[in-house]
Amino acid sequence: MKFRILNKFSQTPAMMLRKTGYLQIKDSISQKTSYVRKLTDQRYPRFHLYIEESPEEVVFDLHLDQAKTRYEGQTAHNADYETPQVKEELTRIYLAISRFKV
Repeated sequence: MKFRILNKFSQTPAMMLRKTGYLQIKDSISQKTSYVRKLTDQRYPRFHLYIEESPEEVVFDLHLDQAKTRYEGQTAHNADYETPQVKEELTRIYLAISRFKV
Protein backbone atom coordinates (compact mmCIF):
# COMPACT_ATOMS: atom_id res chain seq x y z
CA MET A 1 0.00 0.00 0.00
CA LYS A 2 1.36 3.41 -0.95
CA PHE A 3 0.90 6.95 0.22
CA ARG A 4 2.43 10.16 -1.05
CA ILE A 5 3.26 13.25 0.94
CA LEU A 6 4.87 16.57 0.05
CA ASN A 7 8.60 16.56 0.76
CA LYS A 8 8.61 19.41 3.27
CA PHE A 9 10.29 18.00 6.35
CA SER A 10 12.92 19.19 8.79
CA GLN A 11 14.55 15.73 8.73
CA THR A 12 15.25 13.04 6.14
CA PRO A 13 12.76 10.19 5.75
CA ALA A 14 15.38 7.76 7.11
CA MET A 15 15.78 9.81 10.30
CA MET A 16 12.02 10.13 10.77
CA LEU A 17 11.51 6.41 10.27
CA ARG A 18 14.15 5.54 12.86
CA LYS A 19 12.16 7.60 15.34
CA THR A 20 9.05 5.56 14.52
CA GLY A 21 10.75 2.22 15.20
CA TYR A 22 12.01 1.27 11.75
CA LEU A 23 15.46 -0.14 11.02
CA GLN A 24 17.24 0.37 7.73
CA ILE A 25 18.20 -2.80 5.85
CA LYS A 26 19.93 -3.45 2.54
CA ASP A 27 18.96 -6.41 0.37
CA SER A 28 22.05 -8.51 -0.22
CA ILE A 29 20.96 -9.42 -3.76
CA SER A 30 19.30 -6.27 -5.16
CA GLN A 31 21.28 -3.83 -2.98
CA LYS A 32 18.04 -1.87 -2.43
CA THR A 33 17.65 -0.01 0.85
CA SER A 34 14.39 -0.45 2.72
CA TYR A 35 13.08 -0.26 6.29
CA VAL A 36 11.53 -2.85 8.60
CA ARG A 37 9.70 -2.86 11.90
CA LYS A 38 9.44 -6.24 13.57
CA LEU A 39 6.23 -7.21 15.35
CA THR A 40 7.77 -9.92 17.51
CA ASP A 41 11.26 -10.98 18.59
CA GLN A 42 11.36 -13.22 15.49
CA ARG A 43 12.34 -12.06 12.00
CA TYR A 44 8.74 -12.42 10.73
CA PRO A 45 6.12 -11.03 10.72
CA ARG A 46 7.41 -7.53 10.04
CA PHE A 47 6.36 -4.36 8.32
CA HIS A 48 8.53 -3.71 5.27
CA LEU A 49 8.72 -0.22 3.81
CA TYR A 50 10.27 1.20 0.64
CA ILE A 51 10.72 4.92 0.08
CA GLU A 52 10.95 6.86 -3.16
CA GLU A 53 12.07 10.43 -2.57
CA SER A 54 12.09 13.38 -4.93
CA PRO A 55 12.42 17.11 -4.18
CA GLU A 56 8.63 17.43 -4.46
CA GLU A 57 7.31 14.36 -2.66
CA VAL A 58 8.06 11.22 -0.68
CA VAL A 59 6.29 7.97 -1.57
CA PHE A 60 5.95 5.35 1.17
CA ASP A 61 5.27 1.80 -0.06
CA LEU A 62 4.40 -0.53 2.84
CA HIS A 63 3.49 -4.19 3.16
CA LEU A 64 3.46 -6.76 5.94
CA ASP A 65 5.86 -9.68 5.41
CA GLN A 66 4.31 -12.77 6.97
CA ALA A 67 7.09 -15.25 6.17
CA LYS A 68 10.39 -15.61 4.38
CA THR A 69 10.59 -16.61 0.72
CA ARG A 70 10.38 -20.40 0.57
CA TYR A 71 12.55 -21.16 -2.43
CA GLU A 72 16.07 -20.08 -3.40
CA GLY A 73 16.07 -17.31 -6.00
CA GLN A 74 12.35 -16.62 -5.61
CA THR A 75 11.31 -13.00 -5.00
CA ALA A 76 7.63 -13.58 -4.29
CA HIS A 77 6.73 -13.96 -0.64
CA ASN A 78 3.81 -14.24 1.74
CA ALA A 79 2.84 -10.61 2.34
CA ASP A 80 -0.22 -8.47 3.02
CA TYR A 81 -0.65 -5.21 1.10
CA GLU A 82 -4.18 -3.87 1.62
CA THR A 83 -5.18 -5.18 5.05
CA PRO A 84 -6.51 -3.11 7.96
CA GLN A 85 -3.24 -3.78 9.80
CA VAL A 86 -1.21 -2.25 6.94
CA LYS A 87 -3.60 0.73 6.77
CA GLU A 88 -3.26 1.27 10.52
CA GLU A 89 0.54 1.21 10.26
CA LEU A 90 0.54 3.74 7.43
CA THR A 91 -1.65 6.00 9.55
CA ARG A 92 0.76 5.59 12.49
CA ILE A 93 3.72 6.50 10.26
CA TYR A 94 1.88 9.50 8.80
CA LEU A 95 0.97 10.86 12.22
CA ALA A 96 4.50 10.32 13.54
CA ILE A 97 6.26 12.06 10.67
CA SER A 98 3.73 14.91 10.50
CA ARG A 99 5.45 16.53 13.49
CA PHE A 100 8.55 17.01 11.29
CA LYS A 101 6.74 19.09 8.65
CA VAL A 102 8.27 22.48 7.95
